[in-house]
Amino acid sequence: MPRPTITGALWIIASALAFMAANIAIRHLGAKLPPLEMAMFRSAGGLIMVVVAWRAFLHLRQLRDPHIHLVRAIIGAVSLMALVHSYATLPVALVTAFMYVRAVLVVFMARLFLGERVGPDVWAAVGLGIAGGVVALWPRLTAIGTPAAVWDGWEALILPLAALAGAGSHICMRRLALTNPPSVVVAVSAILVTAVVAVPASSVAIEPPAADIPLLVGMALLSGLAQWFTVRGYRYASPARLAPLSLIDVPIALVAGYALFGEVPGGMQAVGSMMIIGAALYVFRAERSDSR
Repeated sequence: MPRPTITGALWIIASALAFMAANIAIRHLGAKLPPLEMAMFRSAGGLIMVVVAWRAFLHLRQLRDPHIHLVRAIIGAVSLMALVHSYATLPVALVTAFMYVRAVLVVFMARLFLGERVGPDVWAAVGLGIAGGVVALWPRLTAIGTPAAVWDGWEALILPLAALAGAGSHICMRRLALTNPPSVVVAVSAILVTAVVAVPASSVAIEPPAADIPLLVGMALLSGLAQWFTVRGYRYASPARLAPLSLIDVPIALVAGYALFGEVPGGMQAVGSMMIIGAALYVFRAERSDSR
């Protein structure tokens, strides 16, 4: 049987794949729909998924820690709106690189709020992964320069806010995963976050093009599925221990680009990806060492 950390790691990798696909859809739809409207659809994805699997509503009777659900919804709504706005309006490479800060914040917050300690080896793995991500993305980062919008007034707060709120959301998910079924966490989050985001979204929402509705629904379902995968992963291991795996989206994207479009990674992308994979493999190596 798989060890707990390895099981959690596999769920987090599945979550990264689903989130990456959802973010690609967001990037495509960003030129046609307001970011707040996409955030509303993305938050509703969990609700759509639970409606499809309607029996999950029966699990709501097992609701625990309602105050943590509320905190998670507020933080999750802030994180979602900031992240969707960033992906829709800023270069993807810039957003991806900056969001690596979230991995550091998750490790720190897990110790502060959950009392879950990690050793210097985990910090080293996170540092290696972040360095690898920056190396892999460096050609794109230097190509885009410094977008003026990032540093213009309140826009300068969007990326830091997305990273901070995103880390807080993951800590809440870990806390809830220990006391609630994953379907309950996803359903309650979808209901509350959608209600919060719908208020500002209603003022800017437009009718989506008919041809893009399948993509919009797909993005919503992928987002809901990614949340479910994340909660499942956090039932087995701390987000601090799994933090190196949150950086795996770059090598996954490079593999997908090669497999689907024949895009051959450059030297820096290959080196950076190997650094990230090395950091991610630490999770599996450490679990094997602990089991001896």
